[in-house]
Amino acid sequence: MKRPGQTIWDTRVQGVTGLLCAPTEYGPEVYASATFALISDSPPRVAVNPNRAYAISDAIERVGRFSINVMSYRQRAVVQRLVRMRRREPRKAALLGLEVAADEHDVPFIPAAQRTLFCQVEQRHENGDRFIYVARVLSARSNPERADERPLLFSELSETPGLGRTVRNAVAALGFADAARAVLQRLRPRKPQSIRDVTYAIAGATAEELHRIQQAGLTDFSRRLPTPKPPAEIDRSLNVCVVGTSWGFEHCRAVRAAHRGARLYVCGRDPARTARVAQAAKADGYFIGLEAALRDPRIEAVCLALPHDQHRSATEAALAAGKHVLVEKPIAVALEDADAMIAAAQRSGKTLMVAENMHFRPAVHTAVERINAGDIGEPLYLLVHAGGLLRPQGWKQDAKRMGGGVIMDIGVHYVRALRMVLGDPDQVFASRAMQVNARMEGEDSAQLVFSSGAGWQAHMLLSWASQRGMLPDLVVAGTAGTLATWPARRYIEYYPAAPSLGTRLAQRVRPYWLQAKLMRPQWQRQRLPITSRHRSAYVAQMHEFLSAVAQQRAPATTAGDARRDLEIVLKAYESLESGTPTVIASAKA
Repeated sequence: MKRPGQTIWDTRVQGVTGLLCAPTEYGPEVYASATFALISDSPPRVAVNPNRAYAISDAIERVGRFSINVMSYRQRAVVQRLVRMRRREPRKAALLGLEVAADEHDVPFIPAAQRTLFCQVEQRHENGDRFIYVARVLSARSNPERADERPLLFSELSETPGLGRTVRNAVAALGFADAARAVLQRLRPRKPQSIRDVTYAIAGATAEELHRIQQAGLTDFSRRLPTPKPPAEIDRSLNVCVVGTSWGFEHCRAVRAAHRGARLYVCGRDPARTARVAQAAKADGYFIGLEAALRDPRIEAVCLALPHDQHRSATEAALAAGKHVLVEKPIAVALEDADAMIAAAQRSGKTLMVAENMHFRPAVHTAVERINAGDIGEPLYLLVHAGGLLRPQGWKQDAKRMGGGVIMDIGVHYVRALRMVLGDPDQVFASRAMQVNARMEGEDSAQLVFSSGAGWQAHMLLSWASQRGMLPDLVVAGTAGTLATWPARRYIEYYPAAPSLGTRLAQRVRPYWLQAKLMRPQWQRQRLPITSRHRSAYVAQMHEFLSAVAQQRAPATTAGDARRDLEIVLKAYESLESGTPTVIASAKA
């Protein structure tokens, strides 16, 4: 059956899918394309027209060379993953696990592709929101390992294996699909449409619109902290002393859960309390006073769960005594203290790790995986709602000892989450409501708004003065969906922007009041399970520290990472004091 084309994509239903590769200053850029064609045989020339909203067009424009990598049907899954990835992701090849090499012309290519054409641009023609590049083929490469495989067609990227696909193919092969279209055409003739107008309505852009798209950059260069890999098994016994008998008890539990072969000791100032904690933790012994623990040659590592203002002195003493150190967050209350601690670790050759459990939180890892996979498109906003009703006691009421208030104590956690999910911010504006807890010198609530030149923002509401309820503590909203996490749940929630079947059916209901009554947000909700070795971030963090000590390697998160967290938090305090936004300098490489 012949029928008029509606869009430019109707012309490439059977187009071969290839991946365009071009060099950039940050590595190879990869782009999935089915719009390339051979336009002459002698000399061989091809034409491509990549989308200018993607970095590949800019890379080809600057360098003038690129490769076309024809993929086989058996590689369909990896191409589908590439198509779903966020447009501005700079590490596409690495996240996909695609090996990228370079030929003698320094043109990047994919060795696993079925066939590769290496091209040099000769002409460029403007075509609305795309450039058409006419390129001479410099050389070609075939992969003998895929010689018997057929190339992947563009139409096959949107197909999903299963009964539905089998039925659709059978209907098309028997001619039923064409017959149904012919009947519909006679019953309700379709008016001829402008291919240009329809194409623009679906995925086109004017020059002005394209400029707005490109304002935040074609690539998001936000410096994001990587999620840690699972640590290796701890293959030997370790002698560990937990210093501190309040929050230190949680460290004792984490040591026991992370490494059953560890010999655990407790250190405190009050003999009676220290003995009780040691008995409750089933410790192998205890010490009264830090000096006693550091003098004992059996102790290899210490976990410091002490007031913030004691972090520097205790860490320096432990490192000088030849002990490995896990110190609670924040690393310190001042940058000069953090620098002194890092310098002491370098001099001693021992491990210094900061206990930032957010770095090991399974829900955050799952959210990062889904963002990297393209589930939410381009991230736009991170919303944090953390805290809950709390009346700090003792040293936590002292702003000098705490280094501040709620921003220093729990804000530092969510700064780490921000850096893992979106990246380092460029600016912060901090404000606060009235003080509720008059016995506390530091702020008991605050709002922080972080922003980035890469086009995203983060809003944090941190409060010990109000109830948090059952709200998620982290929400990441993007162009294609939204993710939500809770501290203790074994799943995260995903709300795709594309309407579900239930939502689409409800949208057709009239009158509108009935549609509003029937519509349910739950129809968009998907619950994604969290899979991790350790259910607790505290246990995972302790396992990483003990594994690093046993293997004599650097931990997955460094003291320098914690110093950067502190630096960003201190910038928030500058803004809170001045009442104006504060610029956050880029991190040192």
